[in-house]
Amino acid sequence: MRLLLYGILAAAAGAREIDVDASGCDSVRCLLERAARVNKGLARALEILEWDIVVVADGRRIGLEDRIGNWGKIAVLPPASGGSPGGSRVFGGILKPGDEVDIDEIIEKLTGPGVGAIAVFVGVVRSPNEGEEVEFLEYDYDPELTGKWLTRIAEEEVEKRGLYGAAAYHYVGRRYPRERTMIVAVAGDRRDRVFKALAELVDRIKHEAPIWKSEKRGGKLYYYVGSKAIDFDALKSRDS
Repeated sequence: MRLLLYGILAAAAGAREIDVDASGCDSVRCLLERAARVNKGLARALEILEWDIVVVADGRRIGLEDRIGNWGKIAVLPPASGGSPGGSRVFGGILKPGDEVDIDEIIEKLTGPGVGAIAVFVGVVRSPNEGEEVEFLEYDYDPELTGKWLTRIAEEEVEKRGLYGAAAYHYVGRRYPRERTMIVAVAGDRRDRVFKALAELVDRIKHEAPIWKSEKRGGKLYYYVGSKAIDFDALKSRDS
């Protein structure tokens, strides 16, 4: 069976994909433990993450104790880095380097009956960070899941808060200081409702969407797991 690795898991393992013999394994955990015995980098990453991972097969999340199915491949993901039914407007997705989004166009799409406020958040690469100049950020992602998750999270917030609509875009790949990283917008009847919804939607994207951030600063590479920055060189040195 093929494991698809992302973020710090792929970096530590030294590969995006690993083939593992699933014969004799009765659970997903057994399969991952077998892979970790062969790949020490993967073992170190799983240890430092305390096995706080997400496993996805056939587009749905599965548990470590679930029995292995006839999947062919599974995705192993580290924790992510840090309306009215029928009438709502939700759009967005992943953006790659070179892609541009017109914020005026977003506002135009989110302007409609009953809308009295539209709030927009634009994330940019910050430098310096922790007192050190940032060379770049790198966003890893799952090409099959990330766009769907962005849309799902936005739809849930629109539904929960009775919004007119929302947009959720996130860049992937390499981003440099002052470049945009994400664009999120929400539209609703009143500013208080819109401000609260925007803050929650941004937080949910940062903590739930299958996107993983690494940062090169001060000559070192850091991987972000939740709000924690892991020094990748220190992780590798544990093998010595």
